Amino acid sequence: MRRFALALLALLALPAPALADVTLTEFKVEPSSPQAGGHPSVKITQAFSYSTTTDDAQDTFVRLAPGLLGNPQNAALCTSAEMRSSAGCPASSKVGSVVVTAGLIDPILHLRLTGLTVPGTVYNLRPTGGEPARLGLALQALGGLSRSYLEAPVRLRPGPDGVGLETLFEKQPRDAGLDIQIERVELTFDARASRGSFMRMPTSCATGVSLARVNSYENPAKSSEKTFSLTPTGCDALEFAPTAEGSLGAPDALRKGDHPPLSTTLRFDPEHAALNRAEVTLPTSVAPVAASLSRACPRAEANATACPESSRVGTAIIDSPLQAEPVQGSVYLAYNTPASLPGLIVVLPPPVDLRIDALVELGSFGARNIFPTNPDLPLRSFRLDFPGGQNGILELSRDLCDERTPTAMTVKLTSHSGRVREFQQELATPGCDPRAKITLTKRGRRYTLAAVLLAARRGPDLTSAKLGLPKSLKRGRRAPRVHVDGRRLRIRRARRAIAPKLGDGARRVKIVWKGLRARRKVKRTVVVPLTMVDERGKRVTSRERVLRLNAATARSAVP
Repeated sequence: MRRFALALLALLALPAPALADVTLTEFKVEPSSPQAGGHPSVKITQAFSYSTTTDDAQDTFVRLAPGLLGNPQNAALCTSAEMRSSAGCPASSKVGSVVVTAGLIDPILHLRLTGLTVPGTVYNLRPTGGEPARLGLALQALGGLSRSYLEAPVRLRPGPDGVGLETLFEKQPRDAGLDIQIERVELTFDARASRGSFMRMPTSCATGVSLARVNSYENPAKSSEKTFSLTPTGCDALEFAPTAEGSLGAPDALRKGDHPPLSTTLRFDPEHAALNRAEVTLPTSVAPVAASLSRACPRAEANATACPESSRVGTAIIDSPLQAEPVQGSVYLAYNTPASLPGLIVVLPPPVDLRIDALVELGSFGARNIFPTNPDLPLRSFRLDFPGGQNGILELSRDLCDERTPTAMTVKLTSHSGRVREFQQELATPGCDPRAKITLTKRGRRYTLAAVLLAARRGPDLTSAKLGLPKSLKRGRRAPRVHVDGRRLRIRRARRAIAPKLGDGARRVKIVWKGLRARRKVKRTVVVPLTMVDERGKRVTSRERVLRLNAATARSAVP
């Protein structure tokens, strides 16, 4: 009995056997070309080793370096059911290939007998839920193995180094007709898909880091991970030529103290370097409403991206070739930094599912919005809309339609490649009506009627115009002279009114009608009938009261 007890104690004293695990022994991300912003094929390699012959890789996670992207819009879609059918996915949905090297395990001796290389195809699957994209792997049936299928969502996720693509292949096959142990996976994404370029390199030449992580079936709580660094080259060859446009005001928000709507749009070529930093300074004629500070989202809620609806102040719309349609999100006024002034938070819903923060600066230069870091993503446009009216957060400090009112925004944009573009862009003022300057001068017994008709400041073009004679005047022998945007237009002798043809539209129409004669006594002030119509259908009909001047005193007044 004593010997049995001693033997039992000795057994208990032996160390417990270690849990089985998997080790990621190799991880590489190799583009066929390091050119920044280029479209190479990209090969991702992972190799595994195991502490036992019974364990297998369960879940593999990969996060690519920020800016290294695939465009699912450039390949046809395949459903999960189609991939698993006898016909399989259409060739137009192919985005890459895969080669899996697996060891075959003897079911009795649990020894590795031989290795087997299994090829397969990577397809662009139809996303489910809020996924932006989904990958499908279809492995061929070779060497006694049955066909195997894997699926993984692809998502954009922020990290300390920026926004990168992440995939997670869960529950990898460990029994495909025979007991297998995956040793190596080589997954190659094609440079081009059926509809255009698929892979896209970062547009920054800074070193980016990709990450892989794997766990095993027998010890899922323990992971092994490795990183791989990639440094693109040739950033000097990347172009960066963004433009901007926008509008300020509305017919009911033009006067000093009004709260006008504001819309700004930045436009890009998605094949150029991507936007990194954006600074937009508004004209000094508009400023934030001080009372709107009380609506700002508190710091705690801002940190949690859980701002209340009351702090929502606008809308953001991003158009990217990575998405089938533009994505619209909300803009919140929020204390997103320790600064005394709140900034802006742009929240884009799934499938993009990203947050972009902006700072707000105030000074003698006006109000400036700064987006200090934007993800390395190809964009067509980035638009911000801020409504006006009672809940508007902006206020006019001057009458918007006054010609002396500044209406140009200053734009400074920096690309991920380091290029900077700085310029000014006039904002359209759609609330301002077309306007006219009219003079009437007398020389001897003859009169000259002169008019300059102008489209609204940064507004739509004039499509038609009609200028009539005062009742006290009639035409003489001379035909009127008309210039449309500096180009002379021949006019037949008009009787009582001139209606020049403006073609596709005009910004400026100048009319000089000399040799007019009096039908009766010409009063000191006359009434000139005028009609102007612009491209939006806005019709301005007026009876302009014009002061008659003598030629000697009117030279400087003639338009």
